[in-house]
Amino acid sequence: MDRLCLVLIIACVWAFAGIVFAQDNGANGEPVQGKIVDTTTAETAIESIESEKNRPQITLENMPQDFREQWYSLTLMNTKIGYMHASLEETEYQGEPVIRNKFNMVMNFKALGTDVTQEITRAEYTGFDLVPRYFLSTSNESGSKQVEGRIVDGIAYIKTTLNGETTESKVPVPPDTISEIPGLQSLLNQKGLKIGDKYNLHIFSFDLLKPVKAELEITGQETLVHQSEEKQVFVLHQTMDIMGGITAKAWIDTDGVTYRTEVPLMGFSLVTTKTDRETALGGMEEIDVVLKIRILPSGKRPTPKAEHLEAEVKLLTGNITEAIMSNARQKLDVETGQSGRLSIQVPTIVAEDCSDLPFHDAEGEFLRSSAYIQTHHSDIQAKAKEILNGETNSWRAAKKLCQWVYESITDKRATGGFGSSLTVLEARAGDCTEHTMLFIALARAAGIPSRICSGIVFSGDAFYYHFWPEVYVGRWVQMDPTFGQMVADANHIQLGGSTLESDNLMEFAEGVFQTINRLEIVITE
Repeated sequence: MDRLCLVLIIACVWAFAGIVFAQDNGANGEPVQGKIVDTTTAETAIESIESEKNRPQITLENMPQDFREQWYSLTLMNTKIGYMHASLEETEYQGEPVIRNKFNMVMNFKALGTDVTQEITRAEYTGFDLVPRYFLSTSNESGSKQVEGRIVDGIAYIKTTLNGETTESKVPVPPDTISEIPGLQSLLNQKGLKIGDKYNLHIFSFDLLKPVKAELEITGQETLVHQSEEKQVFVLHQTMDIMGGITAKAWIDTDGVTYRTEVPLMGFSLVTTKTDRETALGGMEEIDVVLKIRILPSGKRPTPKAEHLEAEVKLLTGNITEAIMSNARQKLDVETGQSGRLSIQVPTIVAEDCSDLPFHDAEGEFLRSSAYIQTHHSDIQAKAKEILNGETNSWRAAKKLCQWVYESITDKRATGGFGSSLTVLEARAGDCTEHTMLFIALARAAGIPSRICSGIVFSGDAFYYHFWPEVYVGRWVQMDPTFGQMVADANHIQLGGSTLESDNLMEFAEGVFQTINRLEIVITE
């Protein structure tokens, strides 16, 4: 589960990349001159891009070269973890004049002592109406990941390729959607920066692969020191409708240069700082993200392989019912909006009480393939058939698959990103995410409805963020092939989030985001 946190960091960087690189060239493409004017007393209405008759247009004609290529350092927990680089140029796409944005990001972490490097490169083509036309993103996730998309007539046609296997999807795009970087740049260019101004719109997230609701607001002015020089800057807040709402803060001067951004993440701030190429590329530091975000409980020490757990849980900020799930296995009795009593009871499963395969019209949506879970691939199908060797009882079949995955993945070290089921079947390596992806693919191939659980598990001295699977055998039962547990013990706490995976798996990050460095646990029994 450590890598879900890393992917969450990446998603937040991408989601707010637009304001990192946004510049303001004035309403007519010229640099804004003079003092910052405070208009907070003016009645400035929230504007909708969709309702405007004259939609802003992109122009690079008068943009200085410094604006067209920029370098930024990335820091997390006051530790430099990587850099971002972006460049803009005019070109053509299918005969239409467009702006091409090239974006590269590299981040380095440790995960329980293992070095992890994440690198993403993206090219985006945006029309002069601010709407993205085409994008191509590549990363080192799962060995090799490529996402290609075309936006045509209000629909995004997306292809996700993991190690040669491609899945396709279609996503509606609202008419007020703009691209992350050149679109947001042009919006601010045309409108100018005035304290109190707000804009409501959708920004296409190239990591979430969908439009995301956003609100931009110019909230004030400050003095910022950059390379020993004082800069008078506007303060811009950008709120994205993801993970319950994330608000980034940016400092932008009257010429439109973004000097700094801060994104609240996991109880810390992810910071980007404008710099030069040499500084951006140098001086990386070490930080173990997994150790930084583990949860140290108080009270009694959890019992290994516990069948029952009682705990007092408290969320320092937010709603506890949105962060921790209640289901047949775990019950949350709410005491206040931020606290409650959690009770987890491991069920007893009797094979004879479970259904035989195949299931008919039961939980069928959890039998499909997705980008990371290649259920219908011939290699997955063949391996599932080999492991089961004719077993038709759903519970005994699930246990066979769980045991096989536990024993077959011998290298359990973390790597970057999520490993797809096919990648894991071949490499036999990975941590909880890889165990979960491979198990679910095999279970679905065998006709057992299966889905992802995300949450925390007690291991050693603390609770760590974790992935594990859940199977339907006439009832839903949680298992854990990472630890070889046929039934997941009571030390697994499931957090909030979706239970049907998308092609990027980011829906499982919501509960994680709400609890990291904010959840307190007192074990009572």
